Amino acid sequence: MQTKIIKKVSMTLFFTIASYLIIGTLFHRILLPEKKPDIATWFKPGQQLYSKTEGFRQTVIRQENGYVHCVLEMEPYAAGPPKHIHTGFDETFQIDNGELTVWVNGDIRKIQPGEVLHIPKGTPHKPYNETADTIRLKGAFAFPEKFAFNLVQVYGAMDDQPGFEQAPDIAFRMTLFQTNGFDSYIADGPPVFIQKTMGFVLAPALRLFGYRSYYKKYDPFVKEKL
Repeated sequence: MQTKIIKKVSMTLFFTIASYLIIGTLFHRILLPEKKPDIATWFKPGQQLYSKTEGFRQTVIRQENGYVHCVLEMEPYAAGPPKHIHTGFDETFQIDNGELTVWVNGDIRKIQPGEVLHIPKGTPHKPYNETADTIRLKGAFAFPEKFAFNLVQVYGAMDDQPGFEQAPDIAFRMTLFQTNGFDSYIADGPPVFIQKTMGFVLAPALRLFGYRSYYKKYDPFVKEKL
């Protein structure tokens, strides 16, 4: 009798979860998708992606072939982003001046002009500025356009809410950014595959609770498009 009850409960739970995933994903992705701008034509030369919290200012050079090319400046004593991991693209750090500090998988690296630091995808890292100089990176970063689009939203959310990293709902907010193309996962959190799985599972429910991946108020380019 007990075995039958366990089996029945297990089957009920399985079909409940399966139904939620199928129906939730159908509504979230197909029937009621979020209203967002056309990313393919959103970025223009001269636009700036700026975060007061991070102290990073990125100026758009061009957008082409699915990538947004930016030049980056780090303000004096810029804290930089949280320790994070990208799964779809590498990063290379070269600077024109000063000394850049980069935390790489537990090690601290100091980068001088003329040196190159390559961060392969999947490597935990965090660039920041420990000096009184404004550090300019050499050349341009090429970000996938979906990442760059969501980065604008993350910057807006960070600057809008002091202590964003400690906010109780940060995991929920970041989940929708990540499931919509923000390829940046918390290095100090669960393994990336778990973060991705939880994002897929939670996204439909988060939409029901009012969370979104695009907020017009965080979009500094809206007025330029009107």
